[in-house]
Amino acid sequence: MNIEKLKKELGIFILYSLLYIFIVALFSVAIMYFPIPILGATGFIQDVWYVVFVKIIFLLFLPLCIYKRLGYEISSIFKTKLTWKICIAVFSCFILGMLLNVSYIAEINRVVANGGIMIWINFTVGLLLPLVQAAIPEEIFYRYILQTRLEKVCGAILGIFLSALLFASFHFPSRYLLSSGVEGTAGNIYSVLIGTIVPVFVIGIIFGFLWWRYRNIWILIALHYGIDTLPSIASFLHISK
Repeated sequence: MNIEKLKKELGIFILYSLLYIFIVALFSVAIMYFPIPILGATGFIQDVWYVVFVKIIFLLFLPLCIYKRLGYEISSIFKTKLTWKICIAVFSCFILGMLLNVSYIAEINRVVANGGIMIWINFTVGLLLPLVQAAIPEEIFYRYILQTRLEKVCGAILGIFLSALLFASFHFPSRYLLSSGVEGTAGNIYSVLIGTIVPVFVIGIIFGFLWWRYRNIWILIALHYGIDTLPSIASFLHISK
């Protein structure tokens, strides 16, 4: 990627990533007092405030507007040619991601087998939503846009580390204010650090390495999507662990 004004662009996107943490906190408060769960989903990340504003508007739409304003074509993000080998790799990464949450499958199968049309609607929304509100915006911003510039200024190791740190940091406000269960307990910093921040940071390092090594956004999106798919479906089917 040819970046003409590297330091200026990096400064813009670093500042935006820090502002984004505040934005997440602001809408997390909105979810606390005025929740709007999509189709009655049990997770706060399936709330209208979180999906539409936190993710689609502030992590996808606005960063892409800035990216285009800086003179880039949005289509360039997906310029990697999808050969059959890459398609196999993308599909394999999606399956691998799903296997990390395979414990949900039995209960999902049970609910779907005994459900009607609304169960299938919830299932479909749960299947598609993590692609739109998590995999695509997070990989485009934190890996394609931010890490690429961090690497060029700071080197690969520090670039991967800093992008993973910022990636993990935006998860903190929502989990500290709203989470319960495996992601930590709201108000308990230690549980949120152990349940969310550390695991997400490690995942960010892995994703960052994959981006540095392969420079293929499709692989990252597929892996990310696979990881989030089953928990998302479970939330819409009111399945909890």
